[in-house]
Amino acid sequence: MNYSEILKKAWNIVWKHKILWLFGFLAGSAVGGSQGFSYQFSSRDRLMRHWGDGGGKYFPMFERLSESLHDVPSYTWFLLAAGIAISMLLVSLIAFFLREYGVGGVIKGSALAEEQENGKLNFKALHHALKPFYWRLILLRLLVAIASVLLAGLLAVPVVIFIIGTLGVGLCCLLPFLILLIPVGWAARVLVHNASIALVDENLDPLQAIERAWELSTQNLGPLLVLHIILGLIRLVCGLVLSVPLIAAALPLIFALRASAPGISAAAGLVSALLWLLLLPLLLIAFGVLNAYDLTARALAYRELKEKTRVVPIGSQALTTEATK
Repeated sequence: MNYSEILKKAWNIVWKHKILWLFGFLAGSAVGGSQGFSYQFSSRDRLMRHWGDGGGKYFPMFERLSESLHDVPSYTWFLLAAGIAISMLLVSLIAFFLREYGVGGVIKGSALAEEQENGKLNFKALHHALKPFYWRLILLRLLVAIASVLLAGLLAVPVVIFIIGTLGVGLCCLLPFLILLIPVGWAARVLVHNASIALVDENLDPLQAIERAWELSTQNLGPLLVLHIILGLIRLVCGLVLSVPLIAAALPLIFALRASAPGISAAAGLVSALLWLLLLPLLLIAFGVLNAYDLTARALAYRELKEKTRVVPIGSQALTTEATK
């Protein structure tokens, strides 16, 4: 596999067809984990003492708020917790459907970009091209989620029994097994990505896409894992670079928290919040570009390996003209 050519071609496609940035943003965590950073204060007690003393002296409304919360009936907290749980469920469902829409859009968009040398893709054309595959992608992801839960349950039962039976000593023996799960997890993610690509590129049903992805992935597991690691390193480096302006924006608040005057901390917090708001659109755009680039590179690699095998999967079918409109 020509990795440099794939990475270069993926970047050219993503940079030329900027509508893929939107679909990459919607794809969200489907291609990788989130990045984060934290600041360790010199003492937790110091921070609590800072807000405790300062709050009582300079912010008496905090005390009144604390007293009023004690008067809230218990059923109100129950309704609030139920409302939060329902809201989180709805948000998760919406994110799930949008994520698959983004994944399918990048995969189909990269294929159309290879066919369409002149001109740029637009949202309407890409949306219509994606329609025949969307619900199959949803079903594929549900099948993968159900299989993951069942497999995790089957593995968890003997592990828990083993740990309890050995009074916790067996946990040390399981350490090599847990380390072995890291490359297995990588291979599983590669398989899931390839199943989504096979479904869209070769117009397969979910089960046929999984079978096709298994066939191609097992025959080319080494090159695919190498590409997975390369893309992971690219995401890591980009995540570190993107975290620099966020940390720089937090510096006024970090330094002000070490000061003795709460008023300075409040002003510095406002400055940091404004800087974060200014950086947020740029970070969201970078997030979309990075996701679109990752998925496009995986799709290009799949197509290169598919062309080498030149095996027509059983069950594949050509889309009719009406289906793509």
